[in-house]
Amino acid sequence: MDNSTVQAHEPLLNPSGPEGLAFNVTPIDFANSPLAEDYSSFFAMTIDNMLTPEECAKLRSAAGDDWQILSKGNSFRECQNILVFSPEWASALYGRIVTHLPEEVKALRKGDQLADIIVGPSHLKASMGARKTVWRIKEANERLSFLRYQQGHHFKPHCDALYARPGKDERSFLTCQIYLNDAPRDVNTETSGGGETRFWTSQVGKRQKSPEHEIGEEKETPFLDVEPKLGRALVFQQRVLWHSGQEVKHGEKFTVRLDLMFERHFERL
Repeated sequence: MDNSTVQAHEPLLNPSGPEGLAFNVTPIDFANSPLAEDYSSFFAMTIDNMLTPEECAKLRSAAGDDWQILSKGNSFRECQNILVFSPEWASALYGRIVTHLPEEVKALRKGDQLADIIVGPSHLKASMGARKTVWRIKEANERLSFLRYQQGHHFKPHCDALYARPGKDERSFLTCQIYLNDAPRDVNTETSGGGETRFWTSQVGKRQKSPEHEIGEEKETPFLDVEPKLGRALVFQQRVLWHSGQEVKHGEKFTVRLDLMFERHFERL
């Protein structure tokens, strides 16, 4: 285990949340956005006030300060991270998240349009006679990735990989990104200091014009931004949904990322 990895076992959060916490759930309506052509029926949503400011500070503090540089090929990704392996923390966060997910996302059945989009045909093929595949949400992966983006840090457009647990019929189909501070601001002008999670038009089957013309660098490329907000959770499908972490221009951005795991069942439909 390298020194960027933390094992955490103590309870940290109440899964049901503190009394009086006013959650605000907002589906992201891609059908009425600049990305409608590619993502009309895709799934993403935000949950505001999922964590209190005190809980965000507690999470940041509990993760420690042993930040490690995380960099991928030719500045594709630049940030710092701490990995925390904690079933207890993951379970508490999952308890907050799953309450607000729509029912049609919790059980993804073969033949449903949303299942085809989120899961993909290859993971819906298997059946057992009259019983057909259904993927049921189970829990959050115990691997929590705490991320710190400082000035100049970014994560260029990509799609999240589906995580498969070894030896188990489980896959991650949803990412949850929880913002642990507000979007950084320019202290002089109060304009955004960057750090948005930006959804981009799909690059499936498309070729870039040249290496220097990457997605997002052309003004004509459609996009949709989600701004970091203290205590906000962004939940979105991992499969073929292109997104980036925009460059932080002022201040810092703190988040914690986790995968939502699904288990395959066979049910008579």
